[in-house]
Amino acid sequence: MAADEQLHNAASKGDDDFRIVTDLLNLSVSKHKIDEHFTLVWANPYFYKFIGFPKDEYEALFHNLPDLYYASNPEDLAVITEHVLYALEHDTGGYECVTRLAHKSGKLMWVKFSATFLDEYVDGYQLSYTVMTDVTELMEAQVELEAQKLALEEANADLERLAFVDSVTEGYSQTRFNIEAARRIACAGAGAFQLVSLDMKKFKLLNDIQGIEMGNEVLRHVHAMLKKHLRAGELLARISADTFNLLLEAADEAETIERLTGMVADINRFNEGRTHPYYLTMSMGIYRIDDPALPITSIRDRSNVARNASKAIATAQHFTYVFYNEIDRQKLLREKDMENRMHLALGDDEFVIYLQPKQRLEDGEIGGAEALVRWIDPVRGLVPPDEFVPFFERNGFIIEVDLYVFDRVCAMLRRWLDEGRPVVPISVNMSWAHLRNNDFLEPYDRIRAQYDVPAELLEIELTETMVFANPELLIGVIDDIHRHGYRCSLDDFGSGYSSLNALKDIDVDVLKLDRAFFSDEDADNEREWNVISSVIDLAKKLELETVAEGIESIKQSAMLKEIACDMLQGYVFSRPIPIEEFEALLSSGKEE
Repeated sequence: MAADEQLHNAASKGDDDFRIVTDLLNLSVSKHKIDEHFTLVWANPYFYKFIGFPKDEYEALFHNLPDLYYASNPEDLAVITEHVLYALEHDTGGYECVTRLAHKSGKLMWVKFSATFLDEYVDGYQLSYTVMTDVTELMEAQVELEAQKLALEEANADLERLAFVDSVTEGYSQTRFNIEAARRIACAGAGAFQLVSLDMKKFKLLNDIQGIEMGNEVLRHVHAMLKKHLRAGELLARISADTFNLLLEAADEAETIERLTGMVADINRFNEGRTHPYYLTMSMGIYRIDDPALPITSIRDRSNVARNASKAIATAQHFTYVFYNEIDRQKLLREKDMENRMHLALGDDEFVIYLQPKQRLEDGEIGGAEALVRWIDPVRGLVPPDEFVPFFERNGFIIEVDLYVFDRVCAMLRRWLDEGRPVVPISVNMSWAHLRNNDFLEPYDRIRAQYDVPAELLEIELTETMVFANPELLIGVIDDIHRHGYRCSLDDFGSGYSSLNALKDIDVDVLKLDRAFFSDEDADNEREWNVISSVIDLAKKLELETVAEGIESIKQSAMLKEIACDMLQGYVFSRPIPIEEFEALLSSGKEE
C-alpha cells in the first residue's frame, strides 16, 4: 500500500473513532508516528486551536514535525521523549507527562500529555493518540501553594528559634530549658538532680558603663564557661537578663560547692596577668529536687528564693550561695500568712485596680487599657503580684480576685457612662482556675448586669499557656465568651512555642504579642522584625487586632506603626497607673 493511502486510511480511522467525542469535549487530539520527529499524522480542529496556529500555517512552518515546533524549548521536548522511551522499553502501552508547550502568542502553557500507543503502523512506525490538556492554572496554583507552605514553615521555624534559642548566648531559651528539665527530672526520679539559680551581681552597672553589647559579650562568656563544666544529661540556660539556671546531678554540699567554685574560677580566668583585674561575682541558690512531680516553675521558685537570700551573705569569695531548706520554711510561712489574710484583705479593699493604657498607633490616642491588681498590705506595703498571684492560682483564691477586679472595672465603666466621661474598652485577665466550672461566665454576667455595662466594653484575656495546653477545650471557652457578648484576647502570644497553624481554630479578637518578641530595644534586629511583621500580617488576614506588649523604646514604637500593628502597651507610653491618673490621661487626650 502506498504511503499516501496509508496516511489517508489512518486519518479516516481517527476521524471515525474520535470525532464525536473530541468535538463534544473540545479536546485537542492528535495522532503521531513514534519516530525521531513524532511526526503528526492527523489532528482534530481543536489541536490547532490549542496551539494557536491554523492548520495550513502549522504545516507550512513546521511541516508536521513537532520536534521542529519545539526547537525554541528543547528541554520540554526532552521530557516527552524520556516518557516515550520509558513506555516503549517497559511496554506500558502509553504514557502521561506534564511539560510546557509554546502557544503562537509566545505564552508558555503547562500541558498534560496523555498518549495511547495503537496497533497501527505507518512507514513502519507505530502510531499513538495524544490528548493535550491545559493545566497552567493548576500548576500555577500548586506553585503558589508550595510557596505559601514554605513561607509558613519558615515563619514557624523562626518562631521556634525565637522560643527555643536564647538570642544572646545562642544556647537554650527558658522555654526549651523548662521542657527538657521537666522531662529529665520526671524520668530520673527524686533526688537525682539539683537546680542552681545563678545571678551576676552588679551586672546592670557593667551594662551602664560598658554598654549593652559589652554586657552581652560577658553573658556569652559566662554561658560558655558554665557549659564547659556540664556533664552528660545536665542542662544550662540563660533564663532572663543576667540570670542562669543549671540542672546538675545531685551531690552532697561539699562536692556541689567544689563544682561551682571551679565554674566561677573559669569565668574569672580572663583576669590572669591583668594589672587591674575585674572579677565577675555571683549569687547562687541550690535546690535539691526531692519532689519530681513539682512543676519546673515551682522548682525554679525554690532555687530563686535561696539565691535571693544568698545576696546578703558577706564573703571574700567571688560567689555566695544558699541551699534551699530553712528558706523553704520561711516562704511557706509567708504563704500561710497570705492565706490567713487574703479574705479579710479582699473585704477591706486592700486589692487595688491599676490600669495600663493601650496606645493606638494610628493616631497615638488611648484605645483601651488592661486592668491589673495590686495588693497594698497595711503592714507589709506593696506585695509584688509575682508573689501572691501564683500562690492564689495554686490555692484557687485567684477566682475571687479575678471577679473582684471585674466588679471594680464594671463599677468604673458605669460611673464613666453616667458622668459622660470618655469610655474605652477594658481588658481583664482570667485565670485557668475558672475553667474548672462549666458555668464560669455566670458570675461575670451577674456582675455586668448589676452595673448595666455593655459587654462590648469588656475584653477577657486568656494566656497563650492556657490556649495551647488544651486547644480543644479553649475553642469552646472562647465561643462561650463570644456568645455572652464579650471580646476575647490571646495574651502572651510568643512567650512559648506558638504554632501559627493553631490560630485558625482559636477564634479570638485580639492577639497580644509578648515582650519576648521585642528583645532589641534599638529595633535593629532585622530577622526579629521580619518575624514580628509576619505574625502581624497573618493576624490581619485572620481579622485579628494586634497589641504589642512590653514596648519600652520609641524606635520599637515607630517600627510597630510602620508595620501596621494596631496598638502597643508598655512603658514607652505609660506604666500601670491608678484609676484617677488614667481618667485624667484619658480626658486630656480626648480634649485635645
